[in-house]
Amino acid sequence: VLTMNKVNAKTALLCARTDFGKWLCSPRMIILAALSVFVFVFAVKPLCENAEIMGKPLNALEPYIAALNSGSLLLIIPLGFLAVSSDFPVIDASAMFGIIRTGRKSWLLGQLVNLLMMCAGYLAAVFVSSTFFTAFSGFWGTKWSDVALNFSVEYPKYSQNFGALLLPQNLYNHLSLPEAAAWSTLFVFVYLLLLGIILLFFTILGKKTAGVVVCGGIIAAGSALCSIKSELMWALPMANSVVWLHFTEFRRKPVYPIWCSWIYFAVIFIVLIVLCSIMIRKSDCFICSAEERQ
Repeated sequence: VLTMNKVNAKTALLCARTDFGKWLCSPRMIILAALSVFVFVFAVKPLCENAEIMGKPLNALEPYIAALNSGSLLLIIPLGFLAVSSDFPVIDASAMFGIIRTGRKSWLLGQLVNLLMMCAGYLAAVFVSSTFFTAFSGFWGTKWSDVALNFSVEYPKYSQNFGALLLPQNLYNHLSLPEAAAWSTLFVFVYLLLLGIILLFFTILGKKTAGVVVCGGIIAAGSALCSIKSELMWALPMANSVVWLHFTEFRRKPVYPIWCSWIYFAVIFIVLIVLCSIMIRKSDCFICSAEERQ
């Protein structure tokens, strides 16, 4: 009989640490190597080429900020996370015994903590891959580089090249570089977290494959709506996680207040976590799924 005990924080953290270790050792981590290539091609290389043309260094953080605000990479980054985490939470024979040992509520808390660590670990990989090439050739500081601020002005014939569009005026006219880095990281983090919670919810329902399909659909639809700048894009997490989309190019009223995006994510998180808490007490579908794998 599966226990319905109160939450045991120590047990939940042990469960989270164990599952996170399994995730890190998963063969799927090879996908991070492919992700690094995409980050280099779509963020690092274009900015470095513009810096070479201008003869001035980049801020070492600018490729990272560009990666988290690029339309191309904000399709690839969540898809990469979905690829490396599509089996989250792992429900196999050993997981079933773990659920029996820890209790459903503690297991659920452990999976949420595990998911937080997975999102942080994944973003850490994006950070390393995007700053590796500029850590020594660029400079570290709190100021935007001349390449970001003045490249299009000084070299108008290159103003529409890919690198010049990676850091739009909507970003540096409204936020300092530390603010842009912090907001971009937090928003993409909660975007990935939301995808993970959706996977968790569908796993509890015994519909893991459906969860992967739903997440893929959310990513694809969000990318499509952002590309055409439809008002409907704010109904999906991608637009809410792109910092520069919240602003116009100059210092005027924001297109969409950042606090609205935080409320958007908070409401969805609360609803999904409450549903997970309710369904895990009632549903044995995910346990049956584990038994079928024995």
